Parts: sequence; C-alpha cells; structure tokens
Amino acid sequence: MEAINIPAIKIVKDEGSSAVFVIEPFYPGYGTTVGNALRRVLLTSLPGAAATAFRVTGIDHEFTTLDGVKEDAVEIMLNIKNLRFAMHEEGPVTASFKVSKAGAVTGKDLKLPSSVELVNPEQHIATLTTNRPFEGEVRIERGRGYLLSGEIDDREFAIGTIAIDAVFSPVRRCSIQVESTRVGERVDYDKLTIEVETDGTVTPREAIKQSADILLAQFGTLTETPVPVSKPEEVIETPSEETAEAEAPDAKNNDPKGFSVEEINLSIRTTNALVQNGLKKVKDILSAGRKGLLEMKGVGERAVTEIADKMDELGLEFN
Repeated sequence: MEAINIPAIKIVKDEGSSAVFVIEPFYPGYGTTVGNALRRVLLTSLPGAAATAFRVTGIDHEFTTLDGVKEDAVEIMLNIKNLRFAMHEEGPVTASFKVSKAGAVTGKDLKLPSSVELVNPEQHIATLTTNRPFEGEVRIERGRGYLLSGEIDDREFAIGTIAIDAVFSPVRRCSIQVESTRVGERVDYDKLTIEVETDGTVTPREAIKQSADILLAQFGTLTETPVPVSKPEEVIETPSEETAEAEAPDAKNNDPKGFSVEEINLSIRTTNALVQNGLKKVKDILSAGRKGLLEMKGVGERAVTEIADKMDELGLEFN
C-alpha cells in the first residue's frame, strides 16, 4: 500500500515580521487539511500580551475630552490598543506615564517593568497642544485570541479605569493557498503556501512552530489509551436517605430552585464564577442574594445583572 509521505518546508521570503512558507508535497487533500488547521491556530490560539485597560487623570469615561489634548478618550484608547508588548511573566502589570511638555506622547514615554518590552515605542498615544500635565497608567496582561472589554469590565478596577478590547494574538495576518504539484507521474499532490505577518513580538518562524506544537499536543491525546468511563468493579454509591429527601421534592415538582447553575444557560464566565464560589443550584443563588453575590470573587455587576434577568425568566424573586 502506498504510504502517506511527509512533506518538507522551506522559506521563500523572510522580511522580519513577514514571511512566506512553502510546504510540499502533501498527499492529495492534506494541503487543505493542514493549512486550515495551522491558520486557525495562528490567528486564535498563540499567547501574547496586550493592554486591557488604561487610566488618564481627568478622564472618567470614553467620551471625555481634556483641555490641551488634541485627542478625545476614544482616540487615546484606540492608540493604546495598538501598543504591542512582549511580556515575560503572567502579570498583570502596570506601566505608567507622566508628560507635561507640549508635543506628541508616544510609547517611549511609558515606564515599563523589567519583565515587559514594548516593540513599537514610536506608537502615538496623544498630542499635547499646550504645556500641561498628562499622566496615567496602562494595564498589561497575557492571554490568547481576543477579549472584549465587556468581559474585562467585570474585574475590579480603580475609579476612572477604562477597559479596552484586547488583541492578544501576535499574528496580524495569515493566508494560505493550496496548489497542485507533481510527484513522479502524479499531478494531484498538494503544495501549501502560508504567508504570515506578526506584530514583531514573535517572528513568523516562531509563530509557525508554536502553532504546530499546539496541534501536536492536541492530537497527541488521541494516541493514548482511552480511560474507561466506568469500570465493572466500581461500586455505584447510593444516595443517602437525607440526600434523596432533599432532592426529591425539586425533581418531582420540577421546581426551578432545584436546577443546577449549569442547566439555566448562563454565560460560561458567570457559571464558572458561581461554581467556584460554591453555588451549585438556583436555590443557592437566591439564598446569597444580589448583595452576597457582589461580595464574591469573580462576580461583578454585569454577572449579577445577567443572573437577575435569568431569575426573572424562571419566575423567581431575586433581591
């Protein structure tokens, strides 16, 4: 039987943060299979660092303007979002800035901890039209993919801190192209061309290697011996009479108070926060109440609003 060959990879273009890789020959159809998997991982799964929030003295919300500053809060936020960091610890960490002279404020004005490197210090942040104090902080974190500011808002921030949609992925652009190539007398083998552009925090070679390592780790679990779901010799524990009596009324009457938090279709983030705080059923949420939930770790105003809407949907009173 014909073996499935292993292709070779070569770099046909390498210009710092941009490179083109050609991988061939792939067994027919494998170019698309491997190319799509690599592209997906490159764009969504590589770790990186990004600004997740910022604070500027005098700015209370996104629609604030400052005297003597050309940009408004939204423009400053978008400029800070474009700062690209290489971070060598889990974080989060805070970088500060303090400028008082008229002119451009750029990434060079950030005072960074030793564990963080800014790869685009020329990135513009704001323009001071007069000599005036302009100071604040930027919060930097590690992560993967893309994180909406709405999810970041659930965290405990100081007053005046504004969350930013965080782009952690170090890959700016990735495209693939699959063409036919000849192997012996066959002309239906695949040639895969991958073009990768990064933000400079990693090289395209490193990005390709990290993506391949992630895929190998995921597929590697399939080569291991599966663990049985249950063993014949296992003894199934019978619930005690007290447990049966406690759970029976809810199950019998289909009382929503007896539903588990996983059953009521809350967001994954909110569900995890409730479970981590020991709330496993709807009746536990009702017992805690709005005030009790807000005192729990990982449960913010946004999560409580979501929970309140769900309780109303279930016809339960939630205070």
